[in-house]
Amino acid sequence: MVIISDCTDCKNMGERKKGVGIVCHAFPEGIPSEWFWKGNPKEVKECNNGIGFEPDDERNK
Repeated sequence: MVIISDCTDCKNMGERKKGVGIVCHAFPEGIPSEWFWKGNPKEVKECNNGIGFEPDDERNK
């Protein structure tokens, strides 16, 4: 089974940072693995720091 996090469809998603992992505007110090794999960013109002899921139209073409 392949699981792809909703985070990968969000315009707030950043790049991988060495020693930190995958970052985004909501989690600049690294997205917690339990959130990345089991969270439901598309279904909550806020992920962290007042920032929530926003579809990335460019990434989702």
